[in-house]
Order: sequence, then C-alpha cells, then structure tokens
Amino acid sequence: MKNKNLFKILTVVISITTTLLFFVGVSKVYADDTINVIVVKQISNLNVQVDTSKATYTGKTLTRPVTIYDGNVKLTQGTDYDVSFKNNVKTGKAKITIKGKGNYTGKLEKNFYIVPKKAKIKDLIYSYNYKKATIEWEKDKQASGYTIYMSTKKDGNYEKVKKIKKNSITQYTVKNLNPKKMYYFKICSYKTIDEKDCYSRKMSNAKTKSKKIAKISLVSYSSGKNRNHNLKLCCKKVNGTILKPGETFNWFRVVGPASASRGYKKAMVFRGKTKRALDYGGGVCQVSSTLYQAALETGCKIIERHEHSQPVSYCKKGKDATVTYGVNNLRFRNTNKFSIKLVTYSEAGRTTCEVIRLAD
Repeated sequence: MKNKNLFKILTVVISITTTLLFFVGVSKVYADDTINVIVVKQISNLNVQVDTSKATYTGKTLTRPVTIYDGNVKLTQGTDYDVSFKNNVKTGKAKITIKGKGNYTGKLEKNFYIVPKKAKIKDLIYSYNYKKATIEWEKDKQASGYTIYMSTKKDGNYEKVKKIKKNSITQYTVKNLNPKKMYYFKICSYKTIDEKDCYSRKMSNAKTKSKKIAKISLVSYSSGKNRNHNLKLCCKKVNGTILKPGETFNWFRVVGPASASRGYKKAMVFRGKTKRALDYGGGVCQVSSTLYQAALETGCKIIERHEHSQPVSYCKKGKDATVTYGVNNLRFRNTNKFSIKLVTYSEAGRTTCEVIRLAD
C-alpha cells in the first residue's frame, strides 16, 4: 500500500517538473526570438549641432537652434531630449542646457554671447575751421563701452581713433584734422564678457561733414517751473538769428528786457556777491552763457561779456555770461568768412545752442 502511494507521489512530481521544464523552454525560445535589448546612450557622445554664434540684443529672449543625430537618425526635441536657456535676454553670456530623455541620458552645456545692438550716431559737429570734429551717439545701457573709427573714404578702411571704456560717455572730439580732407566716422559698441571685448555685429552708419559747427548744452541743477518757462521764452527770441560775416550779435537788441509785459515770470536771480531774490526773467543768463560758449567755439570775436557775481551751477567759472538789460550786455562778432545761424532751444532745464554754417 505504501509503495503504491509513493509511486503516485513520484508520478505527480515528475509530471509537475516536466510541465515546468516545458514552459521554461518555451519562455527561452520566446525571449530569444522577440525581445530587443534597449541601450541607453549618452547625449554627449552623439552628433550635437548648436549655433553658438553671437546674437544681437533685442530686449527679448534669444534662443539658438539645436540639432542632434544618432548616426543617421535625427532625434526629436521633446521626445529624445530637452533644451533650456538661461541669461538669454541681456547682453553677456547665455547658457544652453541639453538633457537626454527616453532612450538618451546625460547633460550637455553650451554658451553663446549676446552683444549690443548697432550703435547710432546722433550728431557730428565740426569746428568752424574743420580742424576738430565732435561725435555724439546714443547711450547704450547694454554696452560696456564704444570704439570710434575714422576713414577718409566712406567705404574705405576705418582705423581706430578712440576706445571709450564707459557706456555713460556719449561724446568725443577728434582733433588735428586736415581741413582739406573729408572724414567719415563710425561707432561700434562692445560688451566685456569673460574679460574679452565682444563687439556689435555691425558698426553704426557712417557720418561725415555737416553744416553744424558747434553745439553747446548747459543744464541747470536748480530749475523750477518759472525758470524753465523763462529759458524757453528766451531761446525762442534768439532762435533763427543769422549773422553774416562781420555782423555782431547784441543781446539787448535781440532779446531785450526780461519784463512781465514781455511774458517772463519771477525766478531766482543774484543780488550782489551773497544775496538772491525773485525777479522777472530769472534764468535767462543760462541762455546767454550758452551763447557765449558757442561763440567761442565758432571763432567769433567776443566784444562784451560779463561774469556773474556768484558761481553758477550750469558751467565752470569763466565760462558764464550774465546779462542785465541796460547794464550788462553780451556782444560777439562773426569774424568768419561765412554766415552762421543760431539755433537755440530749451527742455527740462537744459539749454542748447547749435551754430549752423550757412555759406562760404
């Protein structure tokens, strides 16, 4: 009886073992025939193509195209890899980060430079004898500085004249020019990145001789509504004045008295060496001082000019010209061989006089 039971048990064990072996065998055949081995690849070992050329500042986020090949297969962004950018708005070094995804792993970092936009020359003012040229350009907050170039031909080779290392400086005067030659000027902004000066991709447009031979601006640091009104009114009276060769500018005749009846308002004026008071026309001496400096710049002969009794805020000592109708006048003669036109205007406490050369 015992032998029969033992035989039955052995039969069951053999049957189960045979069944297991059968299924294991089938499993092995299935795996060998259908399962592919997945190999995860490092993104840095692939053919990664990134445009790292300089980009020009636009005020908006800037990106760069990324293309990756695994052999001859082009990978798909978002499926096989992701791309992110950092510091990609302002000028400087922008960062590109590429991360593998899915069957790809690892990280790759690249950089590209964002450089200042094309510079813009605002004005070019020659001296009356064309031996000096003052270049004015727009301030670029995204630049570290500017470089000035000069050529005697518009499409010729431009040589470096001066490197300006502060972006707050927007004016420079080139001296010792030959009056018989024509000169062209260009400006190029740059940003210092990683201790290197990275220049704009384009220079400014070329500027050459103009009819403007002087531009003087004086800014008041103690301005007010009435004073600004007086500055504008006074500038309007001077604006457009033409002096032919040998003619004299006379403040008393051109501007006249600063009275209430003529539209002037009360503003601060000097009284002697220490006192101050409110009086009609306060501030007009800023206009006369601007004219005085412009006359000096254009080679005019100063016939009469008076200094203030107290220091003024808008110019250095010896560069001012006070006027008081009937007492202190400002007169200068155009000793040039050409006529000049005075263009005067005022805005927010800044008075400007431009002198235009009209004829030889």
